[in-house]
Amino acid sequence: MKITELIELGWEKYKMKIASGLINPENEKMMQLQLSQIYETLSSVFESESDESIKILLEVPVIIRGETSRIIDIVISHARNGHVSYYPIELKCFRLYTRKGDGKKRGAQNIGMYDYWEDIENIEGYSTLINYKVGYQFTLTDDSYYVTTKHCGSQVSMYSTNNTRNNVTGNLIHNIANRAGKISLNGTYTMEGWQNIGNYWFVQQNI
Repeated sequence: MKITELIELGWEKYKMKIASGLINPENEKMMQLQLSQIYETLSSVFESESDESIKILLEVPVIIRGETSRIIDIVISHARNGHVSYYPIELKCFRLYTRKGDGKKRGAQNIGMYDYWEDIENIEGYSTLINYKVGYQFTLTDDSYYVTTKHCGSQVSMYSTNNTRNNVTGNLIHNIANRAGKISLNGTYTMEGWQNIGNYWFVQQNI
């Protein structure tokens, strides 16, 4: 499909720019803006019909599961022949150090891992909305804790994003500060897709 090709091509180009040092996303908001700019550039290339329009939307509010409010990081809108389809993208940017430049590490990786799986749960919810199609979760990090560390505690093992983890499905339940402590996944996911390029790790989920 045209839009999925655009989305995946943009992600590949973005990864290469980061790995080569051309851009440096310091947080998720910066990642959102940088990736959306790439999609904006590609959209004009992928528009090939007179009645076709591809738009890049940021911070799109939706209601899922009847009452849960969410804000989608990026939505790509594709209009053609009077029909509009939406492709949601959620992002995570887990940087090792804070932006202050004082060498202080960020920490709270347990929260980050929980939020990763919550993104996927949310994207599953977006797929039930009218005219919403395949969704994506894109994550980048320069903190190997998320990727190669063995998560042995009961909480971190429940929400682990370690690159050996696979067959993740069903309910992920464990108390965690400032979060609901329960994620329900309908699909089955693997973390074996982590890709190491330069000083970064990247992973993609198609939902």
